[in-house]
Amino acid sequence: MLVIGTGCILVTTTYSLPFLLVGSLMQPTAWAVIPSTIGRRVAVAVPVLGFTWLMLGGSGFAWCYAVTLAAWLLVRLRPLIAFAALLLPIASSIVLPTFVTTYEQGWITVLVSTLTVVAGAWAARAIAIRWDSWQSVRTLRKSTD
Repeated sequence: MLVIGTGCILVTTTYSLPFLLVGSLMQPTAWAVIPSTIGRRVAVAVPVLGFTWLMLGGSGFAWCYAVTLAAWLLVRLRPLIAFAALLLPIASSIVLPTFVTTYEQGWITVLVSTLTVVAGAWAARAIAIRWDSWQSVRTLRKSTD
């Protein structure tokens, strides 16, 4: 629902303003149903929505995808080391504006940025699982029982 809400916002034009409304309602709703503590979900809903609106400005604002991924990692309680996955959308946002120069090519920005954010989320999950298993082993090694 979060991705669909973001997609609805990003396909908005002057002639398709209802998509902006639908996406702006879907995105906070998606944050509300993600399993996590209520404080984290509430803290990210409005700022991420604002950064999603900024993405309407084109490929120069592709860095805003990193904010969405950072919020996802915060809400999902990923360890700090997993935030290294933010390098994917940041690198993508640096490279994209050199290739995507017109508004008509905006779909390329949306597609590439979405794929990098999804890859970043999966990479962060893999890092979190690896980190957790390392922590578990480390904890077992320290026990004196």
